[in-house]
Amino acid sequence: MAEFSPTTLAKLVRRVTGARVSPKAAAELGVVLEEYGSRISQEAVRLCEHRGARTVSDSDVRAAVSAARRKPQAP
Repeated sequence: MAEFSPTTLAKLVRRVTGARVSPKAAAELGVVLEEYGSRISQEAVRLCEHRGARTVSDSDVRAAVSAARRKPQAP
């Protein structure tokens, strides 16, 4: 079950690009964002634990995003 509303995602794409978005495309965007968010979350928790903290901070999330951008994506 997707955490992101396809309607909200379609509105976001329309607002940013002005493009029309099919319901299937909006739903797929939600799946992709959920997968990406999961990877970012796992890395952020790893970084948090590495520094000996119990609470994930905004800097952990930013560092996780930076790390994800540097890594090549698997097919």
